[in-house]
Amino acid sequence: VLRCSLIGAGLGAIPGIGASIVDWIAYGHAARTEKGASLTFGKGDVRGVIASEASNNAKEGGALVPTIAFGVPGSASMVLILGAFLVHGLIPGPDMLSKHLDMTYAMVWSVAFANIFGAGICFVFVSQLAKVTTVPIGILAPIVLALVFVGAFQGSQHWGDIYVLLIFGLLGFIMKRLRWPRPPLILGFVLGGLVERYMFISVELYGAAWLWERPVVIVILLFTLLGIGRLAFSHLVDLRKSVDSREKAIIGFQPGSLNVDFLFTLFLFGLFAAELVISSQWEFAAKLVPQIVGWTAIFFLTSHGLISLFYQRGARKVTMRDGSGHLAEQKEDETDVHFDIVVDFGDLSPGVIARRAVAYFAWLVSVFAVAAVIGLLPAIFFFLVGYIRYSSKESWARTLKISIGLWVFCYVLFHRILVIPWPQAMIGDWFPVLREIPAINLF
Repeated sequence: VLRCSLIGAGLGAIPGIGASIVDWIAYGHAARTEKGASLTFGKGDVRGVIASEASNNAKEGGALVPTIAFGVPGSASMVLILGAFLVHGLIPGPDMLSKHLDMTYAMVWSVAFANIFGAGICFVFVSQLAKVTTVPIGILAPIVLALVFVGAFQGSQHWGDIYVLLIFGLLGFIMKRLRWPRPPLILGFVLGGLVERYMFISVELYGAAWLWERPVVIVILLFTLLGIGRLAFSHLVDLRKSVDSREKAIIGFQPGSLNVDFLFTLFLFGLFAAELVISSQWEFAAKLVPQIVGWTAIFFLTSHGLISLFYQRGARKVTMRDGSGHLAEQKEDETDVHFDIVVDFGDLSPGVIARRAVAYFAWLVSVFAVAAVIGLLPAIFFFLVGYIRYSSKESWARTLKISIGLWVFCYVLFHRILVIPWPQAMIGDWFPVLREIPAINLF
């Protein structure tokens, strides 16, 4: 709790970073440092929940620092607080620590009491809150997706946001199936703009020498190398200790490695190769970061591809008791701990998983297709009715009750109260033409 709270507060104080990545970083830290995490994390170990939620609660306190001191909101909730400041004539900055110190302490103590009261409320209503887990996924999933559709569109209020939602949803599903961790991708998108901006400023001011002439940069690099080296060293030590409890590694061409994972590696290789070719024509300032990122990705993808083709790590031998109680030796592949959570599909065959995935994404595509014709809000209603009734096999009574209730909620909140500008649909373009038809105009 203490370690991950410190992580949450520290990263929460960095504007534009905390809310997106702090949960993943805290979870990854716990997965790398807690004893036995490689066997229990992702399978119900409460320490993984404690790590992510402790940092998630602590990030709001950290986000107060840049909001109060500099007027730079550290999270989405701090944007609302900053707006309230301006409405009441409070200017963030040194005055908040002198003239309005009482207001500053009120916010600090509010965050502290909110965590205490929130924990107390959860303890009191834990039995009721736990009932959420009994809601069938066939009902819960479409409800969540309906809200995700609206939230995605509000990114910049363009159809492109919805297309990006579908594309990255598919990419995320593929990465999860192939055990490629997704949080680093999130980190790249969140930090990419900051890295590019400040690397360009550093190179413009100091040239390439900023890497070895600036003391702060040298210290940060040393800490980074120390962290990477420590993980690599501990991994080698564990490997050396377990050399007697695993089969020997096989070095040579592995025909079984020519699978979907290798095809995904080739896809990413081609993507970054295209990025290198395109950015090579740009000016130095524009191609600096794309070229560095591209060549780094090419190096790691090439290494990963060669290792998967010509190296197979020996399976771990585990001693367990069989059904009769006798000790029996079994072999199993070692599961590496990473940021993401592994999904157990049980006895489902790859064909069944693929068919269900295609059907699921077909539902998502249908939402966008219908929304392009009649609008996003009506399309959400038809999606809820169709998915809950025909995919989840619920009764018409329950289907209509859930669909109408959620649609009315979205209509009142987003359309009437928040007055969200919805994306233009084809039917909106047809209205001027339809009004020229007398019967429709009369109607």
